[in-house]
Amino acid sequence: MRQDTTFLDHEGNQWFNRNRIAIDQKVDQFDLPTYLIDLIQSQTEIDSIAELGCSNGWRLKKLQERFPNALLSGVDASLAAIEDGQKKYPNLDLYQGLLADIPLQKTYDIVIVHFVLCWVDRAALAISIAEIDRLVKQGGMLIIGDFYPDFPQRRHYHHLPEQDIFTYKQNYPAIFESFGTYQEIAKFTGNHDVEKDWTIQVCDSSNRFACSILHKSLVSYYQEL
Repeated sequence: MRQDTTFLDHEGNQWFNRNRIAIDQKVDQFDLPTYLIDLIQSQTEIDSIAELGCSNGWRLKKLQERFPNALLSGVDASLAAIEDGQKKYPNLDLYQGLLADIPLQKTYDIVIVHFVLCWVDRAALAISIAEIDRLVKQGGMLIIGDFYPDFPQRRHYHHLPEQDIFTYKQNYPAIFESFGTYQEIAKFTGNHDVEKDWTIQVCDSSNRFACSILHKSLVSYYQEL
């Protein structure tokens, strides 16, 4: 069984239930992907936003306050999270699903994937990357937040120590940049283990995270010869 299916079947619900109180508090806290969108909103028209790994949609709720007329869609592996969000935030489009088979058919001005790719089974990574790319409009933005180590790493998932389930840490924005159709326009880095502390500090590579915003263009980033 792929580890993605484990999260879809039950572990996604377990994760949501363990973190439910902290998730409810996030709506009123500083959020880096939201901050990045604030930086670019005066320079680009934003009519649609999708978040993959949206939990109960709390971040989309924050964005709804900024873009009340935008289409806001979210996908998460946890049915419990989706059902909670549908009750709390009925104006959001929320669906259960996995990155390897995203239940959205539209393309979006902004797609957010924040600390989700590290959970994807490596057998599903390539198709998950393609599914994410499918959702980003020509000229749109992709925001990726995840671990940012010096070299690819994996770590056993401590909640299920008897199963072959891992978090995979690597430079995910570089995968999209390698296509030739994405260019990174901003990046913030920090220490994943120092919560709510945005001061500059020394950080071990395995604990470093980055939140990057990439611009997609099917024509602009190729040099014509």
